[in-house]
Amino acid sequence: MILVGDVGGTKTRLALYKRQGGRMQRHDKADFASAKYSGLEEIVSAYLQKHQASVKKACLGIPGPVINGEAKATNLPWFISEKTLAQRTSIKKVKLVNDLVAVTTAIPHLSPAELTILYDSKQAKNSDSNCAVLAPGTGLGEAFLYCHAGEYHVHASEGGHVDFAPNSAIEIELLRYLQTKYERVSYERVLCGPGLVNIYEFLKQSGQATEPPELRERLQKEDDAAVIANAGQNGEFAICVQALDIFVSILGAQAGNLVLTMLTTGGVYLGGGIPPKISKKLTDGTILKSYFNKGRLRPLVEKTSLYIIKDDHAALLGAAHIAARL
Repeated sequence: MILVGDVGGTKTRLALYKRQGGRMQRHDKADFASAKYSGLEEIVSAYLQKHQASVKKACLGIPGPVINGEAKATNLPWFISEKTLAQRTSIKKVKLVNDLVAVTTAIPHLSPAELTILYDSKQAKNSDSNCAVLAPGTGLGEAFLYCHAGEYHVHASEGGHVDFAPNSAIEIELLRYLQTKYERVSYERVLCGPGLVNIYEFLKQSGQATEPPELRERLQKEDDAAVIANAGQNGEFAICVQALDIFVSILGAQAGNLVLTMLTTGGVYLGGGIPPKISKKLTDGTILKSYFNKGRLRPLVEKTSLYIIKDDHAALLGAAHIAARL
């Protein structure tokens, strides 16, 4: 049995994997509210105590850069160490990777049924073409996949924290608004759950749109990002529709940026918790308009398919394949 984990600012997900019939099969998945625990060691220990599994290898995806086997989790007050985790859980081999490294490692192992095609380039698949993953969730993750000598390799990235570049008059106004809130505005300030809320607040406070009383009540009782996303794609409130339009347009622009940055003609894959939940909106053409809007380089983007990763367990599958090689 292999222990795998996907650590997030909102929840931490653990599972056991075992190779069966030539494929990695998942067992005993469990979710933990991250903020309720003092650290990852506490969560892993509780999970192993419950399932009584004999585990010798583990791989866990962490939100943030992993350097020399150590990481300070983004959006969590946790310091995580491979050495400490191994000692406290008695697991012989523990590997920490960036969470998007785990997701990206899963790309070659995903079946067509686990993907939604937003744009099919009709280009013949080339096994040595680069791929990219762009994953908005609690934060924004990015990573790249390339093939060398017949083997896939993942290039970690903190590209979600590069400077936000607006592409329209309203996005320029959004940037100016966010500059009053933050010392520096990165893509993560707009392309994640809290980022969608930032867009909504900009529209409300700048007078671009009004907040109906009914919507205000829902936002006070429920998760604000989820309310805005659901209402936006269902056409319920004009302010939510506009907020989601802006969010999806920026998402498409950044997806196209990844094609140009790393020549990812093997495909751009939208992962994270948000894309599967707004798949209806992502199929209305808004994202493709900004995805292709690359001027003279548009033909390069047109050669690159765009997908949604439907299975939000992809990080666990990728972590299982990493651990199997330890």
